[in-house]
Amino acid sequence: MTLLLALVLGAHAQETPAEPAPRAGGPAEPAPEDLPVIKGPEILEYVEAEWPPGTKEAGEEAVVKLRIELDAEGEVANIEVTEPAGRGFDEAAVDAVLAMRFAPAETEAGPVSVVFEFAYGFRFEEAEPEPEAPKPVNLEGRIREMGTRQELEGVTVVVEGTDLTAKTGPDGTFELRGVPLGDVTIRMLSQDHVTVEKIVEVVEGEVSIVDLWLRSNSYRDNEVVGVYERKREEVTRRTITIDEVRRIPGTFGDPIKVIQTMPGAARSPFGTGLLVIRGSNPEDSGVYVDGVRLPLVYHLTGTTSVLSPDLIESVDYLPGGYGVQYGRSMGGVVDVKTKREFSEQGRLVWGTDILDSQLYYEGQIKNAKKPDAPRHQIALAARRSYIDLFVPIFTRDTAFKIKPYYTDYQAKYIAPLPARQHFSAFFYGFEDILKVGTPDDFAQGTDQDTQGDLKTKYASQRIVLTYENQLSDKVVFSTTPSLGYDYSNLGLGDAFKLSNRQVVGQLRAEVRYTPVTGVEIIPGIDFIGGSYYFDFRSAINFESAGDPLAEREPVGFDGRGSFWSPDLFLKANLRPINGEDRLLITPGVRLNSYTLFQGGEITGGSRIAPYTSYQVDPRILTRFEIVKGNTIKAATGFYQQPPQPQEALGIGTQSTVGYERAWNSSIGFEQQLSPAIKWDIDLFYKRFDNLIVFNENFTGSESSAFVNGGNGRAYGMEVIARHEPVGRFFGWVSYTLSRSERQDGPDQPVYLFDFDQTHIFSAQAGYDLPHDIGISAQVQYVTGNPDTPLNAGIYDVDGAFYNGFSVGGQNTERLPAFFQTSLRVDRLWTFKTWQLETYVDLLNAVRGVNPEFRIYNYDYSDSAFVRGLPFIPNIGLEAKFWL
Repeated sequence: MTLLLALVLGAHAQETPAEPAPRAGGPAEPAPEDLPVIKGPEILEYVEAEWPPGTKEAGEEAVVKLRIELDAEGEVANIEVTEPAGRGFDEAAVDAVLAMRFAPAETEAGPVSVVFEFAYGFRFEEAEPEPEAPKPVNLEGRIREMGTRQELEGVTVVVEGTDLTAKTGPDGTFELRGVPLGDVTIRMLSQDHVTVEKIVEVVEGEVSIVDLWLRSNSYRDNEVVGVYERKREEVTRRTITIDEVRRIPGTFGDPIKVIQTMPGAARSPFGTGLLVIRGSNPEDSGVYVDGVRLPLVYHLTGTTSVLSPDLIESVDYLPGGYGVQYGRSMGGVVDVKTKREFSEQGRLVWGTDILDSQLYYEGQIKNAKKPDAPRHQIALAARRSYIDLFVPIFTRDTAFKIKPYYTDYQAKYIAPLPARQHFSAFFYGFEDILKVGTPDDFAQGTDQDTQGDLKTKYASQRIVLTYENQLSDKVVFSTTPSLGYDYSNLGLGDAFKLSNRQVVGQLRAEVRYTPVTGVEIIPGIDFIGGSYYFDFRSAINFESAGDPLAEREPVGFDGRGSFWSPDLFLKANLRPINGEDRLLITPGVRLNSYTLFQGGEITGGSRIAPYTSYQVDPRILTRFEIVKGNTIKAATGFYQQPPQPQEALGIGTQSTVGYERAWNSSIGFEQQLSPAIKWDIDLFYKRFDNLIVFNENFTGSESSAFVNGGNGRAYGMEVIARHEPVGRFFGWVSYTLSRSERQDGPDQPVYLFDFDQTHIFSAQAGYDLPHDIGISAQVQYVTGNPDTPLNAGIYDVDGAFYNGFSVGGQNTERLPAFFQTSLRVDRLWTFKTWQLETYVDLLNAVRGVNPEFRIYNYDYSDSAFVRGLPFIPNIGLEAKFWL
């Protein structure tokens, strides 16, 4: 039976025969019965009416309408049938209402009596159909991405010929119910993947389980992992993505090598790894890895850096205008960051080309008891070259033997700490050996003191610890201690030997304090120190070197000592416009300190008083976004660096060589034309003084080999236009116009810097074709380096050979210009559980004369150019496995 209730259809307070008397002293207040009803009567206990005899069996239905008077206590005072139904329904409805319990109606004054309409219905309830039992799951599966094995979420699975669909969950799984029996076709739809159809057999009484794979529309998109955004603290910072790096021909896929295609970076001879930035010496630029400075970042071949490309997260190139946290350099800075998080899914990479083979692994270690807890993360890498196996093939028809060899390794561990903390331990090292020799029947002239094979070896190891802790919303502390060992040896036959080893400790620590929005204060320390030892032996003494008439005497000495340089710095990042990057002002100051202790044979076997020097570097940088996407920038300040180890040498006396200094200023403009296209221009000027030059009065005893007597300048313009790797195309064009000059003393002539290159043009671009095929190209044009021609020869009677001399000034001529074009074609092959990339790099496919230096005949009456690297077809492959 269904009851039809119409409650309070017209409820109103019951009228009373008399009105209350008004209160004295004021207007009469309305009686409670005159106030509106704000709460209608409510059924507290419902009573179901009895059907009149015989009516239910006969299938009769009825509706009885009543008028009910309810008093202020909720009791039924009166019932009136307003629309009777007869046949006993009226009486049954009245009896049921009288047995019910009601809550009274209320006004603002409280409960009141009311009269309301009420409908009581006698209806048969329609039997609701029994719900159909859900069909059992008879098809389920998991969808993963080919190659990466990544479980795909949100893929739509459609059963052809039916309306059955499903979507995959976070773990890539799906399930379908009631799939028709037999062979059915399912279609998998995903915006980022190729649509795939697969026939699946569904068997009665069984659950068909399928493991399905989708191919990504473009795996190239997954490689753009080197792009990261952070608040700018430098005037000019250029970041390169890993995807771009791997596809530039001529760079061997090395992120650091690509720096040499950036504006402001001069071309290094033979494609070596020398960093000549904005007219400064190679040793004037610093390379940092996770905040720790490396003495050498390239292998001796200059083709690759000492770090695995897969371990590198980003490479920042700062040609100038950088903050006080970077020191001991007058050139540029290359800041390399290794990965701070490794793939949850283990990844193994093996790559090989004509230079070397390398192996890389990264992954996370799950906690079986706490799968959602932070995990231990590790990465391992190793590389071994085999150039020494191939070079003899190309030199078998010559008299020379060249055997370069290198290895490197890296291991990084990241601890499972809370989100506000980070700790990692990074251990890496490398070893390089280069042998150059000639057969016994081939002599380099008749001077026996210059005979023999050349052998050089360099090895280095570092352990770097990194700890960061966000102590509060306003304070972040970070520290990076490290310890390293460096060894080098250079020998020429039995007559010349130079070996050096040193233990180096470094510590970088800083606190980032944000007292208010838009103000960040950063004090810090940048310490480097350690001990050293060197041994030098030569068949030619310093006085006879270069003098064909002087008598020769062998010379040899060793030295040992220690050094330290605890530099302090303080900088501030000021963002006065609502704390945004639209306006950034970064003032800073760095206190440079350098102390050298010397001992050994060079001091007569005793330790002499240390030499200490202090200098102060004030700097200020600023950037201002005039309108959206248009930014002006400027920087000025002093940049000083201590002497190199070989320059801080005093024989029998304490060296007093101090800091070299450069006043560095720049101004520029950047414009973001679109999300993918931007360009910028920089004008720079450097003024050098206190440059370290060779001491003309050096005799090899009781004197310093070098003094602070030089000066110079460098100035120019840099322009770069870049298309980010958005869509199928990427590339950039850079141009540098520059001039760099030196003067070795106040009375000495001004000459061009050895690596001065007036015009430096570089263009590189790549395009993604269908089916994961990529093509890229690089074009470079560079003005030739300055050259000092040796146009006269003096015969050395004792040695029976000619010494070459120049009758003109230093660097008065130039070598011919450098020009080269390189091409690359690559193809990515994707299988279910791994990927294979094959490529061909045609290095120097088109090239000019490209001379690196001159060689002369025996009496220096004629010369010829030695060309740079030849055409090299580099064929390589890289296999990636997801574990």
